[in-house]
Amino acid sequence: MKNLNFFIRVITLLIPCCILQANEFDFEGRWILSLQDKKRTLIGLLEIEKNDQAWVAYLEGGPVEINIKQNQIEILADSRDVRGFVFNRRLTGFLVNKQIQGRYQQEGAAAQKEEPGPWSAVRDRKHKSTTNLPKIPKPEEISGIWTATQELDFRKYSMSLTQEGKDWLEQYLPYYDQPDVRCTSIGLPALVTYSFPFEIIFSNGRYTFLYEYQSKVRRIWANTESPGSFMPPSRMGFSKGVWEGNELVIKTQLLEKTVRDFRGELISENAIIEERYSLSEDGQTLTALIIVDDPDNYQRKPIRRRQWVRNASTEIFPYSCDPDSFYIPMYQDGEMQMYIDRSPLRF
Repeated sequence: MKNLNFFIRVITLLIPCCILQANEFDFEGRWILSLQDKKRTLIGLLEIEKNDQAWVAYLEGGPVEINIKQNQIEILADSRDVRGFVFNRRLTGFLVNKQIQGRYQQEGAAAQKEEPGPWSAVRDRKHKSTTNLPKIPKPEEISGIWTATQELDFRKYSMSLTQEGKDWLEQYLPYYDQPDVRCTSIGLPALVTYSFPFEIIFSNGRYTFLYEYQSKVRRIWANTESPGSFMPPSRMGFSKGVWEGNELVIKTQLLEKTVRDFRGELISENAIIEERYSLSEDGQTLTALIIVDDPDNYQRKPIRRRQWVRNASTEIFPYSCDPDSFYIPMYQDGEMQMYIDRSPLRF
């Protein structure tokens, strides 16, 4: 009996240790990943799941390669720099004290060279308390001219597409089909993520966004709940903006078909674009989280992040686009008929 009691006491002492070890190696769930590139900080949502004993992961809604062994983790994520080069970031690290920490390095050709640096991840606290939210800024506080930085955005390249989305992308030719190469509106959400300055003006119960790129004008309604019965779908859609704490949350519907970004992934007419804008305490920095909800084409919601700084010396310049610079070379190269034959693939 004494031996049995001793055995029970030993097991009782060991069980908490085993539970602690299991929890220490618990990678599943949503993480906020932070990567340090010199003075630039990138932020992304990392989702880790285990399906049929295999690990799968997504960064900003796009798939990544992942390898986990006990408390060690390795991630390979594709990205695109501002000059169009596609490259990978390899992140290796350890899960310690409920946080992931490690080092990363850039792999592949890229115009923007990154030195190896640190990265970390903490659990995503998605569900915020609705009490004690920061005060709502006055609408005019967000007004002004904003200049883009290169902070926050991972510029994740590939997304988790449905079969319909994959079929579209396989037949898409960016040089011929991308709307803006022929001076046609790129629309949302791409317009929000491009690195051109824009201006916000608040008046008469609406926010007006003036984009330098393509000289586009966009209206976000603060007091109008839904589009009028005669409002047609458009690349800008119908946008409704409300303040939630210190965030201006804009949801856009009534969209025409367009493409999401540089790859040419489709945005359907049923898509809803959500943007969450927040001001820094000093009112000099504006950040945005852009989320695409389009189940027709994406298994996971694509995410982009942008940051701008207030700059009184910035001007919004006129935008010039000459469609002849697109059509004449194509005609001279004998590709006009091919372009015409592809008309059903464009909009």
